[in-house]
Amino acid sequence: MESPEQPAFSATSSWLVSSEARPWFDWLSTVDRQSLGTLTKLRNELSNDQASQLLQQLDLRERATRKFSQAWQMFFSDIGLQQSTDEQIATYKAARFPAGQKVADLCCGIGGDLIAIAQRCEVVAVDASDDHLCFAEANVHAYGAKLADRHCGLAEETSLADFAAWHIDPDRRPEQTRTIRLDQFRPSLEHLEAMLQQNPNAALKLAPANAIPADWEEAGQCEWISNHRECKQLMVWLGNLTDRPGTRRATRIDGNGQATCFEDSLVELKQSAAVDTYLFDPDPALVASGLVDALAARHDLVRVSAQSHYLTGGQPLDHPLLQRFEVITQEKIDNKRLKKAVATEDWGTLELKQRGLELKLETWRKQLKPRGKGQGTIIFTPTVEGNRAILCRRPATTGA
Repeated sequence: MESPEQPAFSATSSWLVSSEARPWFDWLSTVDRQSLGTLTKLRNELSNDQASQLLQQLDLRERATRKFSQAWQMFFSDIGLQQSTDEQIATYKAARFPAGQKVADLCCGIGGDLIAIAQRCEVVAVDASDDHLCFAEANVHAYGAKLADRHCGLAEETSLADFAAWHIDPDRRPEQTRTIRLDQFRPSLEHLEAMLQQNPNAALKLAPANAIPADWEEAGQCEWISNHRECKQLMVWLGNLTDRPGTRRATRIDGNGQATCFEDSLVELKQSAAVDTYLFDPDPALVASGLVDALAARHDLVRVSAQSHYLTGGQPLDHPLLQRFEVITQEKIDNKRLKKAVATEDWGTLELKQRGLELKLETWRKQLKPRGKGQGTIIFTPTVEGNRAILCRRPATTGA
């Protein structure tokens, strides 16, 4: 049952996206939003809900600029913004859908993926929240596109037979606590399986750490996608949206929206080796996909330890899925020795990284007291020789 507040908030959402609210957004962009005069005018001329939502939208739009180029013309809820796919990833994903055909975007939220799909396909938006649907349609319009239709309801109750394909972002917080268990998602695993029986051409947006049913991985393609050095999502492509069934893919979207992909099957860990001339830090999508060793095998690299994903090799390989570092020296993880080494290198700007250990890096930064003129990197990691601090420098060009 809906709470008594839900209809009032829906009415406010409709007002926010209307032409009536637009002059208020324009005015608020020219004044101090927290001043007494501004707040008094809002209180005197608008309802409490309208005034509150106007101010919240402006705060959310400011946060949303990291995800959307049209953020200042868009509408958000706090949870909707948090869970939305950013513009660059959504654009990359949308290219998989059949151009010009009818597609459903289920659990569309405020429309992160919906916007990109709408610019390519005839898309129907489905969500259980009227407010999110209202915002999603307005957000699609902000990008010069439109919806074929929108429907407020549960994803699992949507008939999928007439769609060329469907995309879904299941709710991973059905009980207000984030989960990575598919059987606790909404729609649940049981519902998702039934939906795939209706229409197998599906794109399932999951959390990077989700365990995937074996039959999905065998029949589909699992793709882990990162940008800004963070693995953002796992996409499971099924049916006609799969180009190479049974493979895994690690994809990095750079700051210009360009994608670099590495595709393979899982391989066994090679024997680890001592740190060589160069150290390589794999992209988070490569780590999440389990393809670190597959890429290493292709480029004559090895891990520095079975407990660490850092790779090492003797050649200065440049690869978009690897950050490359030139090794200067390595030390045992000892405060006095490292402090002396930092002083010897004359480092004042210090980058600290770790894998396979749980050190408090900011505490180490304070203890090492870098005061020089140069800059360097210390990488803390298990190696075949034990836990080590590896002093490195970044080359002028690297897969950062």
